[in-house]
Amino acid sequence: MIVEICVENYKSALLAEKYGADRIELNSALFLGGLTPFKGVLQKCIDNLDIPIIAMCRNRAAGFNYTKDEIDELKDELNFLISCDIDGVAFGFLNEDFTIDIDTTKYFVDMCHKNNKKAVFHRAFDNVNDPYKAIESLIELKVDRILTSGLEDKAINGKNLLKDINYKYKDKIEILCGSGLNSNNIKEFIEYTNVCQIHSSCSKLVIDNTTNNNVSYSFRKENNGNSYNAIDEDELRDFIKNAKAK
Repeated sequence: MIVEICVENYKSALLAEKYGADRIELNSALFLGGLTPFKGVLQKCIDNLDIPIIAMCRNRAAGFNYTKDEIDELKDELNFLISCDIDGVAFGFLNEDFTIDIDTTKYFVDMCHKNNKKAVFHRAFDNVNDPYKAIESLIELKVDRILTSGLEDKAINGKNLLKDINYKYKDKIEILCGSGLNSNNIKEFIEYTNVCQIHSSCSKLVIDNTTNNNVSYSFRKENNGNSYNAIDEDELRDFIKNAKAK
């Protein structure tokens, strides 16, 4: 079982390696779904981790249908990322009709492979209308891996589709399952789907009371508006332990 932990800072990356993660996906701004990591954090991880690093390449929140200027920005980010000593890059591009943006995806895949990096299509995949047509397009484009929750908000709810695409396509593309997987449901999920790669952030909310005083800097309008995401060390330990249990 390959366990990938999604992190946004150096401390979390070190903890992921300490407890036996096989790989990290490094981001910034996980509360926005994950953006390109800060260069300083990326370099510290490269300098001090022994496990593979996948770096996110994403420059804004919301969806995955980018303007030409946004794609140009992402290409510049890609050029930087593939110059670094990392294992691969995660990205995702859709057309307005919820199909794969073939041209942009091909450019990113080709650039990754020319520089000996893995090309990972992230959960933009979960907003396609036809997952079978989409996955076949990604296979044709030679994408190495897909991160997906089975077109559902949580992977446990998408387990039927994940089981099916893993059975049909696992020899052609790596299926990495994530979103909502935790130490309590991971054994059941693995047994049902028979997948061999899983992904989790193992996060918790941490309160910073200086978020609100004269003005509010909260990005949440609901409860816990004074909080930010951080890794939950106990959950991380238990998640990896349960995922790798025979």
